Amino acid sequence: MARILVIAYTTYIHDGRVKRHAEALARRGDHVDVICLDSGQGANVNGVNLIGIRMPRYRGASRARYLRSYARFFTLATWTALRMSLRKRYDLAIVCTMPDAAVLSALPIKYLGTKVILDVHDTMPELYRDKFGGRRGALGARLLMAGERASAACADRVLAVHELHRARLLASGVPTRKIAIVMNAPDPEIFRPLSKNVARGNAFTIACHGTLTRRLGLDIAIEAVGLARRNIPGLRFLVMGTGDYLERARELAAQLGLGDCVMFLPPVPVERLPAMLTGVDVGLVPNRASSATHLMLPVKLLDYAAMGIPTIAARLRTIEHYFRPDAVRFFEPGDSQDLAMAIEGLYRDPEQRVRLARNARQVIDAIGWHVQSEEYCRLVDSLLGISQPNINPYAIAAGKRGT
Repeated sequence: MARILVIAYTTYIHDGRVKRHAEALARRGDHVDVICLDSGQGANVNGVNLIGIRMPRYRGASRARYLRSYARFFTLATWTALRMSLRKRYDLAIVCTMPDAAVLSALPIKYLGTKVILDVHDTMPELYRDKFGGRRGALGARLLMAGERASAACADRVLAVHELHRARLLASGVPTRKIAIVMNAPDPEIFRPLSKNVARGNAFTIACHGTLTRRLGLDIAIEAVGLARRNIPGLRFLVMGTGDYLERARELAAQLGLGDCVMFLPPVPVERLPAMLTGVDVGLVPNRASSATHLMLPVKLLDYAAMGIPTIAARLRTIEHYFRPDAVRFFEPGDSQDLAMAIEGLYRDPEQRVRLARNARQVIDAIGWHVQSEEYCRLVDSLLGISQPNINPYAIAAGKRGT
């Protein structure tokens, strides 16, 4: 049994990737501690020991406040990791971004003999340029690119979330030998295909969940709903999540007179999300086009595909790389009229919704968690020096369901 530490500036119950990875290791018998933001969920979740740091997660527009929040969390995480490692050394530390410099919190225990994986959830240079813009944004992005290379140099392995992400890390100078891919495939124990969507009266329900920011196009979706509702009786739009654009989104919905059809719901733990999506007719992925969003394979898209919910998504490079036009209904990024037409088109064509859901499900079957968990465990075991990898925990669960 290996001792493994995960460090992540996130709330564990809301972060599907961190939760999925930690519990996969715990399920196969490893001792797993996770240092994360405290959200009052308890000290042990599904065999994973949570060490919560009591501080809020900052989601605003101030660069200085982001830096202060990151610095406070990772200073406390560094001290906590070192203190616990001095009691008994960890075999492996997995540090999750953002930021890339979070890997520094594992350096003291790396010097004690702990192997380190840097799990790069998002590309910081592109996100910084999109968020802050201008010459300062461009300069900051160049500095962050250098920081990305330096952070990768501190780790024994670097995880990318898909093939185009891997290519981007290679282009920035991260060595090929260091990079492995573990995709954000949904946990099939949680995101199961729906036998059928449960209708809510005469409503036609669309949904968008996750982080609420302007770059992810929530305003485009709200404007499109305002246009589409003229031709769709009972149109409802569920917005689930939180972020720095939440209040502006509420204001926009009110300005457009959409208070009766746009519902804002708070984020829920990953396990409760499928219940919230039951009855949704179409999922939306309305991201704007940018250097950052072209590199994203949105988790919400994979969630919808796993559950058999047909999806409308912005035509962006990584999404098109994995999903054909017969698996996702594409619209032009930033074009609320085109999105409204897509919503109306799927409303009037139930058979197309069925086809899209079926073909998207085939994508998930090919890249699903049964594949990703095996790759993840193989990577961990290679760093731990285990020549005979432990049995894939997902395969164990799948076998039990089949008996």
